[in-house]
Formats: sequence, structure tokens, C-alpha cells
Amino acid sequence: MDDMLEEAHARGVRVAWRDLGRRNGEYHSTGLILLNPRRSESVQRVTLAHELGHAHYGHGWTDDRAIRERYERLADEHAARLLIRAGEYAVAESVVGPHVGAIARELGVTTKIVEAWQRVVDRTRRTA
Repeated sequence: MDDMLEEAHARGVRVAWRDLGRRNGEYHSTGLILLNPRRSESVQRVTLAHELGHAHYGHGWTDDRAIRERYERLADEHAARLLIRAGEYAVAESVVGPHVGAIARELGVTTKIVEAWQRVVDRTRRTA
């Protein structure tokens, strides 16, 4: 978690904790990310990386479902680049095999983040 808090600080993004009910976190265009303290530290870390993605791209609230889905995909991919290194992924996959859930558990992230990382790597390979 410290690595993501340092990243937020380096980007000038403030982080605070509030009970958000069922939600894990949220980004405010004022440069504030709220995290739900009722979640595990690993979920908070992934959420912070995801919300840093929204901050990075300057995402704001939208009612448009297609735009919102695009924003979520971009934030997940940004988080994946922050949280997963190629070498760590390779080691995890060699230890637990190709199962996304097992890789996620090994890396301490969510399956959504592993899937986002795989999309980024696949896209990079196709354009190389």
C-alpha cells in the first residue's frame, strides 16, 4: 500500500478514508481519492491504483454507459501497469499456471487487474 500512497503523493493526489458503503473507492476531480477503510489492504491498494488511473486521464462523472465503461477499462489498465511487472507476472504464472484467479492471488491483485494487464500486453505485442 505504501507504494501506491507514495505514487499518489508524487502525482499531487490526496488520499483519505471514508466509509463508502458497498463502494471500494472514488476519485474526485478536486484531486482527492477516497478509499473505503472497511476493505482489506490489498483491495484498498488495487482501488487506489485504479482511482489513480481516473486521475491520470482526468475522468469525470458521466451518465453515458459506454463512456463510463471505457473509463473503467482505462483505469483498470493504468492500475495494472502500476501494480504488475512482467517478471513478477511470469514468475506467478510459472508457479500457479495460467488460471487468472490463481495469478491474481499470487500477485495480490484482483482478477480484473490481471485481465487488464493481459489486454495491455496483448495490445503491445500486436503493435510491436
